[in-house]
Amino acid sequence: MVGNTRSVYERLVGVVWEDRTEAEIYRKVVELCLEEPDISRRLGKRPGANAEAIRSAMAAESNATRATEPSEETLEQFRRRLSALRRVEAGQEYRAQEMDWNWRSGFPIALLFLSFLMWSQNRPDVAVYTAATVTALSILLMLTNPPSRRTLMLAGGFVCHTPLQTFLALRARLAGNAWEADLRANGVQPLVKRVLDALLGDDPDELLFPDNYDGFRTTSSRQYVVDSAGAAQLARKMEQMDGGTIAVCGPRGSGKTTLLEHCVTENDFSVFAAAPATFTPHDFLLSLFSALCERYIESEGYRVPDFTRITATQRAVRRTVPGLKRLATWLSYALPALLLIGLGTFAAVRSLEQQHGKSLTSQTHRLSGDAADLVGAVWDGENVGAGVAIALLGVLIWRSRKNRNLLRTLRYGWDLGAFLLGTTLVVLPVVSLFRDPGLARNWGRFLGDDVATFSVVGCFFLYWVADPGDSRGEWSVGPWEVPKKAVLRLVRILCLAGGVLLCRHFPAVRAMVTDEDNQLRILSALTGIALYKFGEWKPRPGEPQLVRQCRNQLYRLQTVQSTTSTLNLGTSQLVSVGSSHATAVTSVPPNFPELVADFRDVLASIALSRSLQDKRTIIAIDELDRLGSDAQALAFLSEIKAIFGVAHVHYLVSVAEDVGAAFVRRGLPYRDATDSSLDDVVHVQPGTLGQSMRILQKRAPGISPPYMKLVHALSGGVPRDLVRYGRRVMETEKNTGAVELSEISRKLILDELYETLSGFRVLLSRQEWTAEASPVLESFRRLMAHLRSGSTDASAIHRDLADFAEGRRQFDFFGGGLQLEAATSRLLLEASSYAYFSLTLLDIFGTEGFSRRSARAGSHPDGDPQLLAEARQELAVSPYTARSLLRSVRRAWSLPVQEPAGRRPGPPRRPRNGSGRPAP
Repeated sequence: MVGNTRSVYERLVGVVWEDRTEAEIYRKVVELCLEEPDISRRLGKRPGANAEAIRSAMAAESNATRATEPSEETLEQFRRRLSALRRVEAGQEYRAQEMDWNWRSGFPIALLFLSFLMWSQNRPDVAVYTAATVTALSILLMLTNPPSRRTLMLAGGFVCHTPLQTFLALRARLAGNAWEADLRANGVQPLVKRVLDALLGDDPDELLFPDNYDGFRTTSSRQYVVDSAGAAQLARKMEQMDGGTIAVCGPRGSGKTTLLEHCVTENDFSVFAAAPATFTPHDFLLSLFSALCERYIESEGYRVPDFTRITATQRAVRRTVPGLKRLATWLSYALPALLLIGLGTFAAVRSLEQQHGKSLTSQTHRLSGDAADLVGAVWDGENVGAGVAIALLGVLIWRSRKNRNLLRTLRYGWDLGAFLLGTTLVVLPVVSLFRDPGLARNWGRFLGDDVATFSVVGCFFLYWVADPGDSRGEWSVGPWEVPKKAVLRLVRILCLAGGVLLCRHFPAVRAMVTDEDNQLRILSALTGIALYKFGEWKPRPGEPQLVRQCRNQLYRLQTVQSTTSTLNLGTSQLVSVGSSHATAVTSVPPNFPELVADFRDVLASIALSRSLQDKRTIIAIDELDRLGSDAQALAFLSEIKAIFGVAHVHYLVSVAEDVGAAFVRRGLPYRDATDSSLDDVVHVQPGTLGQSMRILQKRAPGISPPYMKLVHALSGGVPRDLVRYGRRVMETEKNTGAVELSEISRKLILDELYETLSGFRVLLSRQEWTAEASPVLESFRRLMAHLRSGSTDASAIHRDLADFAEGRRQFDFFGGGLQLEAATSRLLLEASSYAYFSLTLLDIFGTEGFSRRSARAGSHPDGDPQLLAEARQELAVSPYTARSLLRSVRRAWSLPVQEPAGRRPGPPRRPRNGSGRPAP
């Protein structure tokens, strides 16, 4: 196969290509493009669209010329370098062919090599001189022969041009690699895709070939979040407010929870709470208060108390074990380090003890004796001045209990003294390095050895450069991914090992390292560093007051505390007269007003501290729309609104659309809890086609626009349903093996219609039915059976579906004098309207040639695919307006439309109460 394709491409040598290497690079690029996932998975999906057809098309002169046009600059550079290489190769080939090797020309060269080998192996001088003399005579003899002399000159030219040939070959290869990359990215790859699209025929975008659909496997993830108008609006409102309550309203599945989760940055202090339907306001506030305290304790780096084990022994163990672990970890490093340092500097310590130990001991005894004599003299009254000074010192210490200046002065003096003494102990060894004559001599020897100097400097430089501290990511080495940090750590270890080897190999380095005063220098430097660190040491600060307050609140909210005190009074054992008193105190759980006050107090303190650090405090309350009816949600909001209005706190509340609509009507003759609870509202609407395409492109890269429009129409632009229908598309493709839009959309739309009609049938089963109305259920059952059977007769399914959607023949539920209940009529009308929506989708997406028909429909205002999603949304408002919109869409797409003959009888209107709502 490779030989055949090579011959196909090499036919253009002299026409398009100037060299066979160019044809080989072009062939390689074409093969690489055919192996790319976005091309290889489309091969063979339609007749004639295979790899052989693409190879034949790309081997045509016109396509080869068209592919090289975007990379002409790099191609010309490659041709210049390749031409220079070919000229040198031709000269080398001519020299190799013209050289005439025989014993006259070969024997002197062999003798020359033998003489060099003898000299390099330190053979006796007589043998080396003899071999050199014989070699010189043989060369002179060879030069007297013209053919041998010519061969020698050609051989010299061949040897001299070999490095040049290697260099030119490397330059040509680099230029070829540059042209190959340019040709692939800008020439061959786009052309191969166009050729493949042409081979696939009309509407290649109707094939389903996503790069991957891993994004459909997860419902929520930060990496799949796209910008939206609701997110931008919420961000602007939060920036304009220092605090307040903002409601996020919208239909279910529109992304309210995702918006709440991703509007918080890492710099914010946030608490998320859900409001399930079984929560009472008191229980909800208990849960929110506990979450607030736990979140703040964790954010400050402290451990949240655990109340599952409440015995005194377990509490003591829980408090002691972390400290013991830290101590054990510290000792596991401190003891080995101390032992090694002590062993390495023991000789220096012993030398200091022998030189200065006796004088230091005598000075210590003398000073302690003088201090004891002074104390005795003061005690006996012999030194009145010292006694007065000591008494004044005691008074000064007592007065300093309220004045911290003295303690600060002492602390500053201690820090300054430790710093000066430590610095002195560190600087003295460094100064001694320059005054040591032995080190000076060894340093000169070290600088005189270039190999040692460059080796040591290189080790230090590599050790300094290979810092793994801030290194992240990986290096690609062929098929492997090597962590940068691990490689840099290995380099540092090798540098240390190399330093040890250098000390052993170079005497000057070994002499400087093993100088007899180095132990004393190291001891002095370590002592100075220890003094400096000890001067910087400060006791660990106690637990902050706000953390302690949160901890106390957790004990109060999650435990019931009781205390019992007993007092026994009695006389001696002989007379048993006495009394006993016992007192028990039990904590009382906080009531709701007290709980609200404590919550606001703690939250205000937290928000103030975060505000001073230029950080936001956010309380997000989600799932408020799950509290049953709108009246229950508003009642719950009325109860918990007492916790709103804390300074510097943003409250984000997820509510249903009705609550947001109630807030919008504030100021009108309509008031409820939203008027006094909310400061602003962000309406999260279903996404537009553009937003849905961004979501799908991020979750399933490579999915074509027709499938995006199909999924957007089915979901109505609701993000949750968008992901669900995207998953259904991939599931349909996997189960059926189909890749055409018409096949996948037909299967998906009919399956979704069957599931929806099944839900309507369950609702219809709860209605009261008479014998006269039984044909309604019978025709409904037959339609569902037809959809479930998966009949291959598409025209029959389409006819029955059209009859049901438009109420014709056996599906004329509202004619013939049938008396149906209002609720039954409403359900049938909604079911037929949804069937009309499915029929429209089936006519638009389930027929071949969607892209061409979409282009024609785009010239009409009602041909916008966005209107299909709006029709899906309108089904939740009114089946009448949805049908009207669907008829407009069908006209724009040139689909048959049955105009309404008159007003279709619908369910009777229900009387309304004073509030404008339907009366029960």
